[in-house]
Amino acid sequence: MTSPYRPARPHSAHRAGRVPAGGALLAAALLLGAALAEPAAATAGQPASGLSRSALDWGACPAPTPNANGSYYPRDPREQCATLRVPRDYRQPGAGSITLTVSRIRTADPAHRLGDLVVVPGGPGGSGLDYPSQLLGILPAAVPASYDLIGFDERGVGNSTPVACGLSAADRAAELNYPYPAPDGDISGNLAFAKRVADTCAATAGDYLGDISTADSARDLDRIRTALGVPKISYLGSSYGTYLGQIYATMFAPHTDKVVLDSTVAPGGVEQGMSLYGLGTEQAFPALAAYLAQQDATLHLGATQTAVRAGYFRLAAKLDRTPLRLGDGRVLDGNGFRALTFSVLTNAAYYPLAARAWQAADTGVLPPPGPGGGSTLPTVIPDNFVAAQDAVICNDTPWPRDPGYYAAQTAADRIRYPLSNGMPGNVWPCAYWHYGPTEPPVRADPIGPRNILMLQNLKDPDTAYAGARQTLSAFGHRAAMVTLEATGHGVDFADPKVAGPFTAFLLTGRLPTGNRSSCTGPPSRYSARTRRPRGAPQAGVRQQ
Repeated sequence: MTSPYRPARPHSAHRAGRVPAGGALLAAALLLGAALAEPAAATAGQPASGLSRSALDWGACPAPTPNANGSYYPRDPREQCATLRVPRDYRQPGAGSITLTVSRIRTADPAHRLGDLVVVPGGPGGSGLDYPSQLLGILPAAVPASYDLIGFDERGVGNSTPVACGLSAADRAAELNYPYPAPDGDISGNLAFAKRVADTCAATAGDYLGDISTADSARDLDRIRTALGVPKISYLGSSYGTYLGQIYATMFAPHTDKVVLDSTVAPGGVEQGMSLYGLGTEQAFPALAAYLAQQDATLHLGATQTAVRAGYFRLAAKLDRTPLRLGDGRVLDGNGFRALTFSVLTNAAYYPLAARAWQAADTGVLPPPGPGGGSTLPTVIPDNFVAAQDAVICNDTPWPRDPGYYAAQTAADRIRYPLSNGMPGNVWPCAYWHYGPTEPPVRADPIGPRNILMLQNLKDPDTAYAGARQTLSAFGHRAAMVTLEATGHGVDFADPKVAGPFTAFLLTGRLPTGNRSSCTGPPSRYSARTRRPRGAPQAGVRQQ
């Protein structure tokens, strides 16, 4: 999942994508601005039919779409693009179509080409069109030498018939993307915000808002496979992209060659993944605390991890009472501080930003701008990102409608995972969404070939290890998982412990042996039953 609070990940380490986050905004950059510088539906198992069987007409790519942080993936000059028409509603394939935009970077060694590798970043809501270009500098060289890299903007995103909510800039403020409650735990403001977003999106986007889901993106992906003229595709998904990979590998198992999931979302999808943010934060925070404690002589934030943790709560409470006024007229309050800290846990390269932000919160003195005058990242998330993100999250799973449910979840999370202050259990616009799932949620299952490799950091704040273990268990014999004793979101493909099994799998199909698929972690309210579509998707009732 990609957070809109984080900058692009340094090329020395891979960045998985949400929003609940593809490419993202760092809270420090957003909140402190220049004060802090940045370092007919296809039946499962059968070919898609109908709209497009012809080869894609490759040519120049359209203008890129900014990600949640307003930045763009770098575009390699070799990247080509094409468009493809697919049904807007797979339940009514004759009732209109939308356009998907697809990209490709061909292997430089066609004599040893093994096939097509579809690459999907985090999100939902972020553009994936230029993701092949970004990965060229990250993946082991043998992989792009052996595969054509295929990217695409998912339905509703960027250059694929984009959806719009028409939200005000105030309602797209980056700090609102994580639903932290009021300092005392009250969620009345969150409820009002969620309802306003849901109502505005429905009034602006209309019925199209209900046609955007992960399952339909998986059907789109199989249309892309058909248009590529191949019986099978390989797949690499990061963060939210792992959930799309799970759904595709379940609905279209015979059409998968090799599937790699980097930083895997829990099998219940983004909703369940977000419910694990508190656990992930608690597991990842000690690494940041150790970093800050090592610099106590200059930072004075605590000489031990315990002292740093106490300092976190002290600073958050201080900013709850008296927000820090920034040089550009904005303020850093307690929830902004919490969001900032959660965001930097994704990558140790961001820890210096946390150090400067924490020190500013402690002393009330803003650090001087960094090289180039500091960050120029925007303070609001693009409307298309928010619209597509919320559509996917809200249409994928049925969300409780009772405000009391979220009040109880938030209160429980504040006790169980105090670093997150109840944010993971709080309300999203989905509680008031005007549309809902039109079919039962698809869940990963063990029916299909053994061809799924999962790569997972043990202490991941965004896609918690416990959720990845549940997905591994759901896939059963089909999957193997390489677990890294590492903190952060997104594995490092430069690490031999990652590059070795990853490259061997994509080049030979060999999966590592020896892992167990037992389910670990806290209990979940999500059903253990798998729901696998056997034919055309079931028509459902949209909530009006």
